[in-house]
Amino acid sequence: MSGDNDRPDAPDRPAFERGTGFLLARLGSLTARSWTGFLGEHRLTQSQYAVLVALDRHGPVVQRRLAELVAVDARNLVPVLDQLADRQLLERRPHDTDRRRRVVNLTDRGSTLVGTVAAAAAAEQDRFLDALTAAEREHLNGLLRRLYAAHVPVDGPG
Repeated sequence: MSGDNDRPDAPDRPAFERGTGFLLARLGSLTARSWTGFLGEHRLTQSQYAVLVALDRHGPVVQRRLAELVAVDARNLVPVLDQLADRQLLERRPHDTDRRRRVVNLTDRGSTLVGTVAAAAAAEQDRFLDALTAAEREHLNGLLRRLYAAHVPVDGPG
């Protein structure tokens, strides 16, 4: 940080800017805007990236299970899958034993993009958190994970 005015407890900052709720909301807004712009640079939306990451982590899955993994209604997932398939980032094929079901799989191109975006996201996160030491970052992350666990059920938001 460059000066006293950058400190959240600086005397010329209004009292509301020192409150935890305000700080969480404001930083959440800043990171959400930054994340959306960052994904846009890779021609991805949050939903598209969530699908790619889920496929990267879980491997080929049926469409309904993928919808559960990314917490999206299965019907709303179809346009997301269409867009990713158009870019050859994933492929859909009929299930081996149940032709009514579709299996979704990441392509090599999709896997490469996930790796590229993840590495760039880590660098972006480092830039955003530059004002904190490594120990402070770990501590902050632990506190945020604890709050998240207390307010978001294990099966996802909602």
